[in-house]
Amino acid sequence: MAAPRSQPQQTRAHAMRRRLLDTGLQLLRGGPDALTTSAVADAAHVSIGTVYRYFNDREDLLGELLDAAIRDVYNDLASAVGTALGLELDPAMRHIAEALTSTFERHADVLRAFADRGFDSDLSRGVEQTLFALARVIPARHRPDLTPAQLDDLVFVSMGFVATGCLRIALQRPAGSDRDAMIDVTARMLAAALAPAA
Repeated sequence: MAAPRSQPQQTRAHAMRRRLLDTGLQLLRGGPDALTTSAVADAAHVSIGTVYRYFNDREDLLGELLDAAIRDVYNDLASAVGTALGLELDPAMRHIAEALTSTFERHADVLRAFADRGFDSDLSRGVEQTLFALARVIPARHRPDLTPAQLDDLVFVSMGFVATGCLRIALQRPAGSDRDAMIDVTARMLAAALAPAA
């Protein structure tokens, strides 16, 4: 029987790319300025040429980390929406606000690298665009009285509010503030926006 072959080049390349991304993520824990291509090379114990083989520059690496974070946020919100569909409006909105804040907190290092550079509105807009289709599910269930255009308008406004609010709670919450109370306020405001008119 022939000896097993070594891993194909593509598998090694994928593993190296993942290693460099993981190293970049670890460096971001030291703050946005800690992430440089030379720091990634040093921490990953590879040459700077290896880093540039996979990423054009620091911004390219950071952009891939943000894309991965937004995919994870989407998946977390999809799971939260699935659970929230079985709840009444108020607890559903609390569940959504908690899930969104928690996932933003898990990705705080990457999200903060963009927010700290003045890209906060771009970041919020990117998150909102990714989450818009999911965000439509619960309002559609609770507001069957709305036309599709009215529903889109409601989701546009409410999603902007909740994405920005949860980002602020996750990334900019003042020391000593009550995280749960802030999430409760966000959830109540969102539920009020989605509740049918009396």
